[in-house]
Amino acid sequence: MRGAFAALNWWSGPLLVASFAVLFVGCGRSTSSAVAPARAGQVVLLPARLRRLTNAEYERTVAAVVGADEHVADRLPPDVRQEGYTPNSEQAVPSAWATGIDAIAREVAHRAVAERLDTLVPCAPSHAETCAGELVETLGRRAWRRPLDPAERASLLGAFRDGSAGRGFAGGAEAVLIALLESPSLVYLTELGAGGAPGALVTLTHYEIASLLSYTVRGGPPDDSLLRAAAAGTLLLPDVREEHARRLLALSDTRQHFRRFVLEWLEVDSLARTAKSDDLFPEYGETREHMLDETTAFADEVMVFAGGSVRALLDARFASVDPTMARFYGLKTWGARASLARTRRAGVLQQASFLAAHAHEDVTSPVKRGDFVLRKLLCTRIPRPSEVGIETVFPPPSRAKTTRERFVSHSENPACNSCHETLDALGYTFESFDATGAERTTDNGKPIDMRARVDLAGQWLSFGDSLDLAEWLAGNPEVSDCYLRQAFRYFTGQSDPRIESELVALTRDVPRSFSDNLFEGLIAYVRSDLFVKREVRP
Repeated sequence: MRGAFAALNWWSGPLLVASFAVLFVGCGRSTSSAVAPARAGQVVLLPARLRRLTNAEYERTVAAVVGADEHVADRLPPDVRQEGYTPNSEQAVPSAWATGIDAIAREVAHRAVAERLDTLVPCAPSHAETCAGELVETLGRRAWRRPLDPAERASLLGAFRDGSAGRGFAGGAEAVLIALLESPSLVYLTELGAGGAPGALVTLTHYEIASLLSYTVRGGPPDDSLLRAAAAGTLLLPDVREEHARRLLALSDTRQHFRRFVLEWLEVDSLARTAKSDDLFPEYGETREHMLDETTAFADEVMVFAGGSVRALLDARFASVDPTMARFYGLKTWGARASLARTRRAGVLQQASFLAAHAHEDVTSPVKRGDFVLRKLLCTRIPRPSEVGIETVFPPPSRAKTTRERFVSHSENPACNSCHETLDALGYTFESFDATGAERTTDNGKPIDMRARVDLAGQWLSFGDSLDLAEWLAGNPEVSDCYLRQAFRYFTGQSDPRIESELVALTRDVPRSFSDNLFEGLIAYVRSDLFVKREVRP
């Protein structure tokens, strides 16, 4: 498995905001997968839809257009999340976001032309008129992931002429880049096919398939090889799609996409903005970046050597740590595969990033940790208190009681017991780790009790601590299915359980030796009709 990682045009700010608003209202929310109808006797398909690129996808797309890394994602308002994941059809274009990409487009275009005009222009600028046409065709195809139609070409040439007035060829090239980088044709990923009446089944166009395949597999735009396959009309063939998917999986920068999935799945990607009490945890501020680096490096190891297996993610007996985190864990060695032998840690659930992200500023949170296990590993959703008319009341702080003793009030309250009996019990297994993920044996001077007896799917199970829980989860087929559902939510940008069931069913034909391989699950999806077919919905 080592080889798996060897991988309409507006250019003024106000017009841009208005154009996005019209496009979104006309086409966006009406195609949300949340309203997918059941199709009796047929496979449930994804809806024909538009999906706005996430901030990370936009960053990678901009970099591909200008041929250089551009770190712009963090300058945009945060993505809307669906079931915790940033790729989804609910992404809107509020004015702050549109204003942000207008500023980014102008800055990036100016820098690209000033520093790399010779690499952007495929011809001699001295032949301005001819070269302008080649510039528009080359950059337009790269930005919009398809050939331009005559009206689009004329519009961009108009932008070039306006920009070149008084500023020459460089000014014209800059104007074209601005127009491309902030255009809806770049910002939106389309899955519309040729269109049709509500209820119609459509096949995606060749260029839509090329874009969808690339954004699904590597989180960025299609390369020249994929675009050539689209032009040749071969991407309707499952074998050709699989060939390109495996090629993209082998690109070194593809790992960024899978890292992001793991971080969003674990709900740790915002750890850098998660504060802890300076009085109680004075070293946390300097350590949390190392915590995230560990999880990122660990995700790389599992993707390369275990195909993204959930079993390895939960039960690997090594840590990918630098010296800072090795000291934090009390390990004698550090590196990509530092042994966790003779410790009560394994996989991601005992990593400091996960434990710190699922805790409060000053104390642990059995509820947050238990809730994660149910939602993200067993796909069991516990209603929020507000949904069932219960007012949330946190157990009062106490320096005389352990966290477990304080949370006994949940199990004693009939209104809370039905949910918290399981939630809290799962969370108690993690109590040997404090709010930053450091090991501890006492809480407020009292011994910690990590034992739990839990009713899961009608089966009573006993766990001595979170390592026992992780081992049970790693071997549970229901966890494997749930993990695939979580992965498909991220990689397909939807969260319809019926569609997820169809996608998980595709993996049943994967050879047993690869049954826990995330890459093979994605390949099964890429090869299927579910990848290229869509339903037009009202």
